Amino acid sequence: MGTNAGSQRNQAWVDFAGIMLAVAGFFQIIYGAVILNDSQIPVNKLLYWNLESWGWAYLIVGIVLLATSWFVFQGNPYAEVFAILAAVASLFIQASTIEFTPIWSLIVIIIDVFIIYGLVVHGDIRGMNSRT
Repeated sequence: MGTNAGSQRNQAWVDFAGIMLAVAGFFQIIYGAVILNDSQIPVNKLLYWNLESWGWAYLIVGIVLLATSWFVFQGNPYAEVFAILAAVASLFIQASTIEFTPIWSLIVIIIDVFIIYGLVVHGDIRGMNSRT
């Protein structure tokens, strides 16, 4: 009984991470599109790139997060590793633009940390066995 309950709890965390991947991806796609549509916003504090480049970064990472969530729900064991890498990329983008949108960045950073936690601790990354 304990093994089945633990397995269900692990699957619930992986499902939660998949949902959060989809949510974070959806909102990053929207945010990237808004930035690209209105890139005339004056910003002097962004690291490394101009605002339009960050818009493309948001858009690309959002699409990757959304696509990866679908693969996580399909039970692809390699999707969990790719999802962790995508969440780390999202976390980097949010940390790099935290001066521009502090509240939004902190919310997405927290979501990314939960995604990484759910997949690393409760996922099947070490075994790479397909779940059924």
